[in-house]
Amino acid sequence: MGSESDDDGADATERVTVLAFDLEETGYCVRAESVLSVLDVAVDSDLAGTDDPWDAGTVTAAGARIGVVDLPRVFGSSARISARIDEPKLLVFAETDSDGRHYGWLVDAVETTTTVRVTSLESTETTTTHVKGRLAVGKRDLIWLDGRTIND
Repeated sequence: MGSESDDDGADATERVTVLAFDLEETGYCVRAESVLSVLDVAVDSDLAGTDDPWDAGTVTAAGARIGVVDLPRVFGSSARISARIDEPKLLVFAETDSDGRHYGWLVDAVETTTTVRVTSLESTETTTTHVKGRLAVGKRDLIWLDGRTIND
C-alpha cells in the first residue's frame, strides 16, 4: 500500500501537511499523507496490559488488521497505564507490514492538520532516529516523528 516519504532530497521550499497529536502535555506531528484514518479506541486490558509497548497487540477495524504501538508508553512511562485517558485515538497508517497489517499508533488526542515548510524544521537535542525535529506552529511547539522508523 502507500508509504510515508522522507524529506531527504526535498526542495527547501517544499510545503508539507502534518497531523498534530498529543501525548500527555507534549505536542507531536507526523506527515498527514501517511495517515489513513483516525479511530476512537476503547483501551481494554488487551492493549493496556501488554509488556511491549512497541507491539501492544492487534485490533481490527473495517476488516483491516492494525498492529498497535502504544506511544504514551513508548515516549512516557510504562507505569502510565494507570493514568491512561479514557478515550484515546488510534492513528492508522496507510503503510502495511509484510503480513498486510496496517501500523497504528495509540495517542491521547488528535488535533488538526497544518501545512509547514520543510525548512522550518529545527534539530532537537535528542539523538533518537524516531524524531525528525521540532516545529514551531503558531504558539505551539510540535515534535515531528518519523513514521517510517517507528513503524519498522
